[in-house]
Amino acid sequence: LREPTEFGILRAFIEGDFAGDGDTFRMRHAFGQWKQLLAGKTWSAFMDTDASPEEVDFEGLNARINVRQAQVRVMPARGAEYGLEVSLEDPNPEVQNGQGVTRAPDFVVAGRFTPNDRLHLKLSLLGRQIRAEADPYFGVGVSKQYAWGASLSGRFITPLFDKRDSVLFQLSGGDGIGRYVNDLASVGNFDGIFNPNNGDMQLFDILAGYVSGQHWWGGSGTLRSNFTLGVVDINNPGFIDGNAYKRTYRLSTNLFWTPTPRIDLGAEYLWGRRENEGGDKGDATQVQLMTRYRF
Repeated sequence: LREPTEFGILRAFIEGDFAGDGDTFRMRHAFGQWKQLLAGKTWSAFMDTDASPEEVDFEGLNARINVRQAQVRVMPARGAEYGLEVSLEDPNPEVQNGQGVTRAPDFVVAGRFTPNDRLHLKLSLLGRQIRAEADPYFGVGVSKQYAWGASLSGRFITPLFDKRDSVLFQLSGGDGIGRYVNDLASVGNFDGIFNPNNGDMQLFDILAGYVSGQHWWGGSGTLRSNFTLGVVDINNPGFIDGNAYKRTYRLSTNLFWTPTPRIDLGAEYLWGRRENEGGDKGDATQVQLMTRYRF
């Protein structure tokens, strides 16, 4: 909804899907915007939607920053080449052996650089307070630590074989940012952990990154493929169990066909590996098919 007023355009946006439990409706976005001020639920400013690879897999890339949450965001006008976002966002810390009780919002500052149609870069900085109450048997009450994260992402148009070909990347790292990384968010509770030996809370040191190339086949504009590699690595505290998540690799390749502007058909091969802190590892592969309708 867009409505002109004497103070400028007011915008409201609601979007959802039927991917909730039991195929029920799930709200994905719900926010309002007036000029450079946004309030509501949408993608975190720490995320870069312009550097997200095209995939069939619904769960998505392991190393991608992928969070939708409530926030208040200011986007000062900086022109076509530069952009700035400053946001206060729902903290919702996820801690093992305890419950998150953070009172302060997450703070994100993100800058965008787009000098031309071929290049897009985004640098995002995240500051968090991880405040959590330990499970009762620890007897230590509430602990608090400060966490940080940084992410550099981008998209380059590489017209060596086709003028639409591109390379995307993202490299993210920090302490206590597990909830923002797609794979760790799906597992849960990878911001911090209470030490079972003494009750101290420690944060997880995380590094995540991916690179993806997209190639268009022929000049018809209906066939394209994406080749994507993602890695997530955790520097676990010394007391962590040997079965704990240490590292994952994820490699995928796909083929999309768009016979008409409103329909996509896709097929994807995906390989993944998980390595545990103690050295155990396992591989898995899958093939997925997709039909997407735009309306």
